[in-house]
Amino acid sequence: MILADTSIIIDFWKNPTREKQEIFLKNEIATCYVIKVELFHGAKNDSEKKKIENGLHELTLLPINDRVWECLGEIIYKLKKKGLTVPFQDGLITAVSIEHNSQLWSLDKHFFKMGEILNELKLFKPEFQS
Repeated sequence: MILADTSIIIDFWKNPTREKQEIFLKNEIATCYVIKVELFHGAKNDSEKKKIENGLHELTLLPINDRVWECLGEIIYKLKKKGLTVPFQDGLITAVSIEHNSQLWSLDKHFFKMGEILNELKLFKPEFQS
């Protein structure tokens, strides 16, 4: 399973290349409420919000349970010890990915910095993504 970060979903909707489409078709792609909220935050009107809802309908929704919150605490602590501060919501997305044993797919560079510190974080990076 691949947890597609907000940046991936937006990029896919704006530029749905064949390579990206194949990944979405051949893998179980997931989202979580944090990502949904980030996408809703970017909606300019009710019509855009409805398009976002429809676009996410086919994705697996990963829950944020007590284990995810515990994992988030550990992540924030580990990152702080190494001098890395990340947005709270990205820490939470990372915790969701780790706790649900999914790969995390993002265009945001700080996820890759987190991956250098958090051995349990599995990042998905297709060949075409630089």
